[in-house]
Amino acid sequence: MNTLITPQQVVDIAFAGSFYLSPQSIGSADIVAATARYVEPIAGRALIDALAEGKYAELLESYVVPALAFAVRALVQPALALRMGEGGLAAPRTESSTAPTSEATRALQRSVTKRARQHLHRLSDHLNNNASLYAEYDPKLNILNRCSIDGGLVQTF
Repeated sequence: MNTLITPQQVVDIAFAGSFYLSPQSIGSADIVAATARYVEPIAGRALIDALAEGKYAELLESYVVPALAFAVRALVQPALALRMGEGGLAAPRTESSTAPTSEATRALQRSVTKRARQHLHRLSDHLNNNASLYAEYDPKLNILNRCSIDGGLVQTF
């Protein structure tokens, strides 16, 4: 699968300083799903295709890659907190550590989602402020220009 970001970039950016995570824990399908769910509704399919073809390297590196890295983490974080095996579903545990509480798991997920949202808004703002630089970008297609969820309230424009 052709993706805008590598699993290693996801680990380096979105998991930096957290703990060791193998890039093999992030699949191409996770990146494709995060691109479709989080980035494409902002940038549009045409701009995503242009980025995949190698256009707009600065936009990709400075805005899309950080937003996509945190979007991937937001998508995969719940699965990383639990493991599925032959014995069923289990939280990771070792002799020196215990599984986190449900409250801690939810707090981490909120934090990751908030960081992803901040990077996505940064991408949206950049695209809106520099729309003339990106022929494939149509501000009318940017979902954040039409709908926003702030403080638990859905706002439509």
